[in-house]
Amino acid sequence: MKLGVVGNGMIVSRLLEDVRQVPDIHVQAICVRQGSLYRGRELADRYSIREIYTEYPVFLSRTDIDTVYIGIISSLHYAYAKEALLAGKNVICEKPFTTEYDEAEELIRLARKKSLFLWEACKIPYAETFLAIKHNLGRAGAVKLVQCNYSRRSSRYDAYVTGKVLPAFDPTLSGGCLYDINMYNLHFVVALFGRPKWVRYAANLGYNGIDTSGVVTMGYDGFQAVCCGAKDSDSPCFAMVQGEKGSFYLEGPVSSGKRVLFTKDGEMEVLCEDGQAGTLTAEMREFARQLKSGDQPACYDMLGQTLLIMELLVVARKDAGIMFGTDM
Repeated sequence: MKLGVVGNGMIVSRLLEDVRQVPDIHVQAICVRQGSLYRGRELADRYSIREIYTEYPVFLSRTDIDTVYIGIISSLHYAYAKEALLAGKNVICEKPFTTEYDEAEELIRLARKKSLFLWEACKIPYAETFLAIKHNLGRAGAVKLVQCNYSRRSSRYDAYVTGKVLPAFDPTLSGGCLYDINMYNLHFVVALFGRPKWVRYAANLGYNGIDTSGVVTMGYDGFQAVCCGAKDSDSPCFAMVQGEKGSFYLEGPVSSGKRVLFTKDGEMEVLCEDGQAGTLTAEMREFARQLKSGDQPACYDMLGQTLLIMELLVVARKDAGIMFGTDM
């Protein structure tokens, strides 16, 4: 994979560090805003990236990359991904994949039409801890309750409280807790149990109508799933899957949990410990494998989950009365 990276924030730094562990991925170029050129040069120097661009169309046309990684503000994901696909590039797009369901659907149709790979950069389906729960799920018996809590006070929250609205809390830029934090919990639940029968979102809304925290509830046959997320407060993060015969406990956020415990008849077993928890290495390694082997069925299969997540996010957001720029 010859990778071109768009963006210069924390997630881009994480990516550039982690792909060092994936021999089949070679970062060829980086594209940043003109005002962030100094940061682009720092990253290029640190990670031996040959080419730096400040104009996205030029980046797409001049470099010999085959894949574009999009790690920029959420509201621009759709436009940047579409332009890359139209330029004949495979695309890895950070979460949330898009703002609207229709946007995600259009991107997937375009990728299929052009026989390109398109991936949502979400760690959960490739994490050892998640796979341990998935492969051992039957040991818990009939599932009765699922709980997830991902709460992490945002470094931008203090500014928000004083009236300064940065992108993380800007509804016109697809900000808020649901699309940033709680969507990981939805991914976890849906990856295990598929489409819910219904979804509701009770959100704590700030002065500009954005959700700073909230609770998503999803109904399944025989059990309920409760997903808590917060950007305005902290708490221990975890996930629990409770069944009639046993339960799983994931320590840490579902996107970076380090250990899974299985409890049955009062006996506790360490089911899995992941030394690479929180890194992007596993997902990037799988994307490189799919591209190298031409495994488009695996890619498109995962896009089915991405599309479902986008559907649920839109339904939940509108259930809470949250209006984004795309609604105006």
